[in-house]
Amino acid sequence: MIIKALLNLLYPPRCPFCGTLLSPHDSGDIRLSPAGGGSPSWMERLTCRRCAAELPWIERSCPHCGSSLEEGENECRRCNTGIFSFQDCCALACYRGEIRETLHRFKYRGQKALAEPLGKLLAGKIAREPWSSSLEFLVPVPLSRQRLLQRGYNQASLLAGVLSRELGLPVKEILERVRETESQTGLNRSRRAENLYRAFRCCREVPAGSHVLLVDDVLTSGATAHEASRTLKEAGAGRISVAVVAR
Repeated sequence: MIIKALLNLLYPPRCPFCGTLLSPHDSGDIRLSPAGGGSPSWMERLTCRRCAAELPWIERSCPHCGSSLEEGENECRRCNTGIFSFQDCCALACYRGEIRETLHRFKYRGQKALAEPLGKLLAGKIAREPWSSSLEFLVPVPLSRQRLLQRGYNQASLLAGVLSRELGLPVKEILERVRETESQTGLNRSRRAENLYRAFRCCREVPAGSHVLLVDDVLTSGATAHEASRTLKEAGAGRISVAVVAR
């Protein structure tokens, strides 16, 4: 506690989205706190009040693909339950504005420390999902060897490390990319699926019938999560849930 207080004095916490210095009254739980009131410890002092109130947090979403539901919308028009090999998706926010910029800093500009606040916020969201109690372990979506060497770290693995601590679940890096794929940027849905087909394999045994949480930073078309989930299921997993910072 003393060391933490000294670090906060030397390096006062800032909002990960806008960089504002956080005051003792700031909290990131304004719209993400669980029903019943109270401020969960993992959401304390993570965002400034403006970002907590104004960023595009996903409050109501399709339970299958994680897309945000519009006001008055009771079911997702963007997917049906047969198009993905995973069963559930939990996404913290919509992939735009300051959320997107923050993830770009985390993923491409070496700001690995962002894994801590982003992971803690995502853990709070996951803990509210009805399927979270049956999760058995976490699997980060892997990078190819070339991209890992270029970047120096896998952002999904960093997030999984924080989620592991917050949710009390082990991380099992049992997926690996077996071939280099082109960037998904600019590809349509069918080309994204084709690009990733058979791009993964399980390098270790998967407990039969296990409930796995697949972790990544962003889910756009869902092609990566679909192919990674399909690989895990072929290896014996029973249920795949997906957790991402942005959708």
